Amino acid sequence: MKNKIIFGLIFILAYGIHTAYGATLGAPEIIMLLVAGLVFFGFFGGIFMLIYFLIKKNRNTPLNTTPNTVAINFAPPLAYQNPTVEEKSGKKETIKVNARIALPQQNEIRYVNTDEIMRCEADNNYTNFFFSDGGQLLISKSLKEYSDLLKPQGFVRTHQSHLVNPKFVKSWLKEDGGTLLMDSGDKIPVSKPNRELVKEILGK
Repeated sequence: MKNKIIFGLIFILAYGIHTAYGATLGAPEIIMLLVAGLVFFGFFGGIFMLIYFLIKKNRNTPLNTTPNTVAINFAPPLAYQNPTVEEKSGKKETIKVNARIALPQQNEIRYVNTDEIMRCEADNNYTNFFFSDGGQLLISKSLKEYSDLLKPQGFVRTHQSHLVNPKFVKSWLKEDGGTLLMDSGDKIPVSKPNRELVKEILGK
């Protein structure tokens, strides 16, 4: 396109000069006019082509291009997106990690809800489970193992031989320094080292 325009202008200029002044101008004058015309059209032609390429470049540039930009994540920290139970309520709450436990026996494994367990009592290396429906179950594992397992569920060790579910504690008896009366009527001793902890869990 550019070459066609230039050659067309040169042809028109040369043809016009030859027609109008061919009879009176000599060869040197015609050459000077050609050179002057080339310089003239070259200068303005260059400006025209520069403007043309700038317009073409701007048209080909995407409008959504945003060079040298940095993506900023305005999302709040994870700790504020998912507040804990303590942040929501303003006070500590007991979170139950597992609502069921497995109690292995010789011929079966019994799965029970921790809410159904009223208390546990040590019997040498065995543990006797007492349930809210009045049932009992003897398991061949120590009370220490179940104490660690049921502590996150809110169970409290009142004595070396006793683990109770505070849900089924009816009252605190002041006899013998401290005894818990269960809903079933059972009396569970509270050892001296555990008294303050038991009172704190029960709400004093």
